Amino acid sequence: MEFRHWLLKNLGVSAVVFLALAGFIILSGRDISGKAAIIQVRRQEVAQRLKALESLALLRADAKQAEKLLEKLHSALPAKDQLIKFSKNLESFAKKNGLGFGFAFESETKSTETMPGANNFVVTVSGNYENFTKFLKLIEQSDYFVNFESFNLLSEGDKKGYAATLRGKVFSQ
Repeated sequence: MEFRHWLLKNLGVSAVVFLALAGFIILSGRDISGKAAIIQVRRQEVAQRLKALESLALLRADAKQAEKLLEKLHSALPAKDQLIKFSKNLESFAKKNGLGFGFAFESETKSTETMPGANNFVVTVSGNYENFTKFLKLIEQSDYFVNFESFNLLSEGDKKGYAATLRGKVFSQ
């Protein structure tokens, strides 16, 4: 009986120790899992911050390049008061190609910090088709940024010539 008592006592103590160790392991495991999850979240945050810092560094480098290019862009567009020469240049292109010429400015859009100014214009030319295409190429090669919005080309009948009306915008600072 003493053996049985001793066996039960040792089994009971072993069971209590086993349960205590199991409980400790389970609680420690949960604590470790929680800390691992926190570490994972923090790693993701660090990775995101690192990406943000890399992006910021790239943006700063791009901003320096953009400033240089912006200066070139501003110098590429003529000043508003230089547009007076625009009609004279077109007239010289037309005369150079033996075309009749008419020109008028219509309206103006003022420039802003982010958008260039624009002056609407109408050009009328008359002459043969080849000279007309040469005239358009000269406009394209000029120092002005021009956007044609409408283009009306009519045959002049017997003369084997054409009359064209061009509506467009010329951009300025």
